[in-house]
Amino acid sequence: MQAWAVKGPSPSARVSSHIQRRTNITSSTLFQTPHSLSILWRPSADACDIRSPAVHRARSTFLHSMTGASDAPATAIVGENGDRKIGVLFVCLGNICRSPTAEAMFRSVVEKSGLAPAFDIDSCGTGGGNPDWFTEGGWSYHEGDPADSRMTLTARKRGVLLTSRSRPLQPLDLSRFDYIVGMDAKNLRAIRGAADYWLVRPMGQGKVPSDYSRRISLMTSYCRKFTGEPEVPDPYYGGPAGFERVLDLLEDACEGLLDSIKRERGL
Repeated sequence: MQAWAVKGPSPSARVSSHIQRRTNITSSTLFQTPHSLSILWRPSADACDIRSPAVHRARSTFLHSMTGASDAPATAIVGENGDRKIGVLFVCLGNICRSPTAEAMFRSVVEKSGLAPAFDIDSCGTGGGNPDWFTEGGWSYHEGDPADSRMTLTARKRGVLLTSRSRPLQPLDLSRFDYIVGMDAKNLRAIRGAADYWLVRPMGQGKVPSDYSRRISLMTSYCRKFTGEPEVPDPYYGGPAGFERVLDLLEDACEGLLDSIKRERGL
């Protein structure tokens, strides 16, 4: 039971007091992952509180500068045959539980179908609880962090490996991805709210299509076994059963999503 104890509030809380690490860069280790460059922060006696917005902004700026990233990856990913890949992006609040699991689960389903070369698959979050994450100078809780260890452990038992690191939704995602799939209604509202904000500001100019809304859908709308489920619930506060439930729903929905795309695309 101790292994599942939650210290502090959920990522859905607006204050990430569950993060007790300190972030002065007295000594840091950089390492490259398939999805982003992240930092292991070593504590120091005079370190700043990670809850400080200034610390989050500095960390986000550093991550972007080290990767040479602009606002997001290229508008569209092209396969070896020159065809535009089918972009599928999974979205939850902090990009540490549900959406990275959906990404890994869908990737596995696609690979088993033999269609991996045709897809561009990723996941992201909507600020992790920070209300101004999508604004100029905004920052996101958990950016650069790996998936929740409890989610990772539960998924691994089913042969699903979570390897991505948290990042926020960015303007170019609305062009890069054909399917932007939220885990619950709040995620969908957050995606639309950010997109509408970007549409009328320089940071979104030429990046957010006016018809972006047609790309957005709810994860459980693809369920075939668990039909009628309103959402993939956030498992953060629950015990093992909550994480198992997430996997059950995502496995069902990922298979349904692939079938839906195959029908639409004639694959």
